[in-house]
Amino acid sequence: MVNRRSNTIVQWVYTSGSNWTPLDQYTQQSIEVLWCQNACSWIHSSPSFGGQAVFVDAAELTITHCGCAYTIARRYEKQRTYNRRQ
Repeated sequence: MVNRRSNTIVQWVYTSGSNWTPLDQYTQQSIEVLWCQNACSWIHSSPSFGGQAVFVDAAELTITHCGCAYTIARRYEKQRTYNRRQ
């Protein structure tokens, strides 16, 4: 997801062991909507979790899948711009 005004990319990630793993685009967009509303809900087919349902609590920054809770985070990355030589 790109924020056009600030040229930053927003990415949702979750803990996987000691690593932060990016979520798929569909799940990221769904979490972004919930986060903007400070809400929680089910995502019924998350590709990041094998197409299974996950429960997202945007206020608590967690995803629950098969009884396991994963911490999620919203991170920003400056979008790279390249100058074209003429």
